[in-house]
Amino acid sequence: MKMKINGKKLKNKIESVLLKGKWNNGASNKSNIISPSVIISLGTNGRICTLYNGNSSTFVSANLLTEDLEDSKTGRLTIDSDILLKYLPDNNCIFQLKDNILQLVDERKTVKIPILNRHENNDSILHCEKNYEVSRDINKNVKVSEKTILKTRIKVSTLDLINAFKDCEAVGNCVFKLDFDGDNLIISSNKDNESVTVSIEPLTTIGTKATMEFSAPFYKYLEGRVTILSFNDESPLSIISGDNESEIKVLRAPRIEA
Repeated sequence: MKMKINGKKLKNKIESVLLKGKWNNGASNKSNIISPSVIISLGTNGRICTLYNGNSSTFVSANLLTEDLEDSKTGRLTIDSDILLKYLPDNNCIFQLKDNILQLVDERKTVKIPILNRHENNDSILHCEKNYEVSRDINKNVKVSEKTILKTRIKVSTLDLINAFKDCEAVGNCVFKLDFDGDNLIISSNKDNESVTVSIEPLTTIGTKATMEFSAPFYKYLEGRVTILSFNDESPLSIISGDNESEIKVLRAPRIEA
């Protein structure tokens, strides 16, 4: 693998696939990440770098446009993000893999970092890469697996969505309920006698009424002007936002009450 990339932009993308933020932890909330390990891949087009992270209940990917480099090379590696973030410069640098060592080279320095043999949740990530199919074309269903197809899809303003989750997060529960009533998307959260409910008028919708609950701080990392949420009753939640060069995708399992 070899590519030229802006270190500051890569830092932001790494943070987005870590999904760092407040997660529900039973009766309390906990600041956490999915996993510190991150997969970084450069595809055959040589310009779009994709980062992956995940575990048994969450999958996330984020795209980043690389800088022009004549001798770029495709490849894939897994790295400890805690180590990589220490050394990434804010400017452009050459990011290359040599003899299973990652090298970061800019005008001032060369950094060498060991890579990981595999992601700790590699099987879950590969399963989603193979089976999860989501498009920004709202008329197409979302395929989670052969048995799970998400048919209700709701396109909303990204800014409206971010503000709604911020309002609901103030409750302190970090469990969010999504309720599509056929016309509006209603986002709510409650704890004890406190609750917040926000109604969003979608830009476009397709599918029937649906309701599900989840916990994940993905709203902080959304891209672009519009975001599409897809779900059925008590199904996984699929999120896609941004254009192809900055796209972020999240697939999150539902929260089911015992």
